Amino acid sequence: DSMVWYLKLRYRLMPYIYTMAADTHYHSGTMMRGLVMDFPHDDRVKNIKDQYMFGPSLMVAPVTSYGARARQVYLPLGADWIDFHTGERHRGGASLTVQAPLNQIPVFVKAGAVLTTGPVTQYVDEKPDAPILLQVYAGANGEASLYEDDGVTNAYARGEYSRIPVRYDDKSGVVTIGDRAGQYKGMPVKREFRVRVLRPGSAPAADLDAYDKTVSYDGKPVTVKL
Repeated sequence: DSMVWYLKLRYRLMPYIYTMAADTHYHSGTMMRGLVMDFPHDDRVKNIKDQYMFGPSLMVAPVTSYGARARQVYLPLGADWIDFHTGERHRGGASLTVQAPLNQIPVFVKAGAVLTTGPVTQYVDEKPDAPILLQVYAGANGEASLYEDDGVTNAYARGEYSRIPVRYDDKSGVVTIGDRAGQYKGMPVKREFRVRVLRPGSAPAADLDAYDKTVSYDGKPVTVKL
């Protein structure tokens, strides 16, 4: 059951993962990296070898000790952090003991993160026009983008792809889905975005079916006030 849950989570995160892969290709980025790459001014992260960033928003702390059901996790300075499984918030710069039952890897989300997620599918391009759920973590301004291409050819190498920027203003609570740049064959001209803002007291982030508002998008900027 645990393995199935994480396989489903992988497919839900595919818009985030696919955009991350594109950034690796186009901008010499990395999908998995040491904390010092994102938090170079925090001396305490320089020797942490068992936590890593998965893209710009998620920090993963695997449990590698046999029989362990909890572990110490350090939260880097420079951000607040939300426990992905419980929704509990913590200030950066502190260490804490995190519960890690058999079916739960400790994962934290950086405040201000905008996670682009989708539905559970059986394969990557099963539902290319499926609604995109924007999981916005309140507590800081944030931005992200959604990269898309046809998913099956090398047409991206000829510039056939699109990007949709997303910004979140924490003070006003406004999410802006910006102008779509680029296009590719078979691209959904219109699509639905579902937006959820996670604030203190919200349901845990791991509830990936919940959302607050829905907006139709045709490539032109739209704003959502939450």
